[in-house]
This record gives sequence, structure tokens and C-alpha cells, in this order.
Amino acid sequence: MAKLVDISKMSLKSSFTKRRTTFWQMVRAIYQFKYKPSWLLILTILGAGIYVFSPLSMLSEQHYCIRYIDDAFIIFVVLKVLSHETLRYSRFKARERRF
Repeated sequence: MAKLVDISKMSLKSSFTKRRTTFWQMVRAIYQFKYKPSWLLILTILGAGIYVFSPLSMLSEQHYCIRYIDDAFIIFVVLKVLSHETLRYSRFKARERRF
């Protein structure tokens, strides 16, 4: 049977702060070549950068609402992949501590 979570007891600020510090630890580990990010993260960031700076993004500038919707979707996808990658990094650190 599925376990229900009481949302009223969850602290949004503490979970956001914890993920933020984990994110910066992950970035530091990537630059020190201690952690290898997934191909999904690399391709997502490269794809988002190419889309933002490509002329294809400028085509949607003609319509007022589409201009913000497509950029918001790109930001949402990147944040979702980064969130998944920070969880993966947390599991990596836990395995590293165990050994």
C-alpha cells in the first residue's frame, strides 16, 4: 500500500537549501573530475544552450505568449534534469562514504 506524505509537515525552505548545497558540491566534484555527470545532463544543457542562441528561438518572438512559453519549457526541462542529477550525485556520495 502506498505511503501518504503529509505536506503540511514538509519544510520547503530546508529541502531547497539542501538541494542547492548538493548542487554546488556536484559542480565542484565535476570540475575536479571526481564525478562524471550523465549524458542526459550534458545533452540537455547543450541542447538548451543551442536552442536559446539559435535563430529557431527567434522565430517564436513574433507571438507574444509563445515567446515566454517555449523559454519557460526549456527552463523547466533543465531544472528537472538538474534535480534528477543532484539525486544521482547524492546516491554516489552515499556509496562513496560506505566504502
